[in-house]
Amino acid sequence: MSSFRSRKKRFFAFALVTVMVFVLLLSLVALEFSKRTGISLKLAVNFADKKQAQYYAFGGYQAALALLRGDSNDYDGPKDVWYGPLPPIPFDRGYIVVSIEDEKAKFNVKDLVVSQADEWVVQERRRSMLRRLFDELELDTAIVDTIVDWEDTNDLPEAAGVESAFYESLLPPYTARNEPVATTGELLLVKGIDRKKFFLPPSARGYGEIEEIGPLSEYLTVYGDGSINVNTADLPVLLSLSLDMDEYIARDIIEYRKDHPFHEKADLKNVESVTDLLYDEISSIIDVESNIFRITAEGISNEIVSRISAVVMRQGEGFKVVYFNRSL
Repeated sequence: MSSFRSRKKRFFAFALVTVMVFVLLLSLVALEFSKRTGISLKLAVNFADKKQAQYYAFGGYQAALALLRGDSNDYDGPKDVWYGPLPPIPFDRGYIVVSIEDEKAKFNVKDLVVSQADEWVVQERRRSMLRRLFDELELDTAIVDTIVDWEDTNDLPEAAGVESAFYESLLPPYTARNEPVATTGELLLVKGIDRKKFFLPPSARGYGEIEEIGPLSEYLTVYGDGSINVNTADLPVLLSLSLDMDEYIARDIIEYRKDHPFHEKADLKNVESVTDLLYDEISSIIDVESNIFRITAEGISNEIVSRISAVVMRQGEGFKVVYFNRSL
């Protein structure tokens, strides 16, 4: 009898443990299912936000094109609706941020060399301009020689330059392009230029006190015809135009154009500090309008960001896209 009772107690004890284990397993399964469901729900929400952000970015890009399409006056710069900071466009689940830059406000590094007799040779005036730009950005002007050697065809190093033999000694080895650069980012391959010098302004590198001066990357381009739009060029680019263009004159130009954009090149002489001699020197390399613009459109939906970067060329009433990149 006692044996029977003992077996019965063991049975109930085993049954209780079995039920507890079963309940524990069910709890673990339920927890895992809940976690997976939560993850799936979060992924679904993130996917929806990502798609929404992409739609916002593309809408911002189209809005930028519409602004440029509506600009039909005889100059490009202040008082144009696209010029300067554009306010964010709010939506129910996020907002759009758009910026439009004139690529002719920058120094075209592709024009540093010119094709002559099937060779790429340096343009001395452009070299001098780039040196002045580097000087204003507190960068070693000797780097300009390494850029020249990167682009020119010959194998004779400039005074402070290097040719392919230097790059072939690196790990991994590579060769100089020996023709104009394809992108400004390619300059990071050139001796003397690193990400710090390319992307950080002088103040962040421990030089200068003018906060308005940005990094080298903001002042270089590979688009356009090489002329500088004096309606849109920033201080360092204006200063690169001539050795006689000092900061006082450049700031006079920037201040004057705020209320009186230049409709033709000769209008530059209306700035009191701009002499006829200075105007005659720079008139062949300046302009007052542009046909090439960089559009950056960001769509933000619940902190998910999608970005479109594009360079477009205005042709009549339409545009030719010469560069387009959409973030994933």
